Amino acid sequence: MASNTVPGAGSQLPVDRAAMERDLLDEMTAWSPRDRGGAFKTWHRHALSLVHLHVLTTLEAQGPLPMRRLAEAMDVSDASATGIVDRMEKRGLVERRHGTTDRRTVLVHPTGAGEQVFRDMVAHRRSMLTRVLAELTEEEMAALLVGMRAIHAARNVILAAAPAPDAEPDAEPDAGSQPTASP
Repeated sequence: MASNTVPGAGSQLPVDRAAMERDLLDEMTAWSPRDRGGAFKTWHRHALSLVHLHVLTTLEAQGPLPMRRLAEAMDVSDASATGIVDRMEKRGLVERRHGTTDRRTVLVHPTGAGEQVFRDMVAHRRSMLTRVLAELTEEEMAALLVGMRAIHAARNVILAAAPAPDAEPDAEPDAGSQPTASP
């Protein structure tokens, strides 16, 4: 049975909501080997492993963390986290600093070079997307902008209603943890 379609952007769009949702998900999640290769080249340029990216992402999201909290976030032992941070420190991606309120607490911070990794990735992504957008008409860009703003608004509604990913309502705060500001 053929689905009803409506014209749009030079092709036919499904009218059925479920079919349209499937098509949108296919379009939004498509990541070709070439796309992945470009991302991996960006990571490789910085000689980063996925574990190192995980550490930098965690620090970017949660702010400086004590080693124990970083190990928990990565789901590794304290000893493994220490080894990972040692290697990253040698590469200049992170540094350890004593806490300001409790000098016994050692916090892992990203360095300028660690933060630059994500700036480079964003610059690369923006450059590629700029080339893609150049192929669209003004009408297509306007429609895409409306759609992207709607997606971001819907995402914000869902995130506002959801508990924080690492929140445990009955858990006591880690004695060595420092409160962090929300990004």
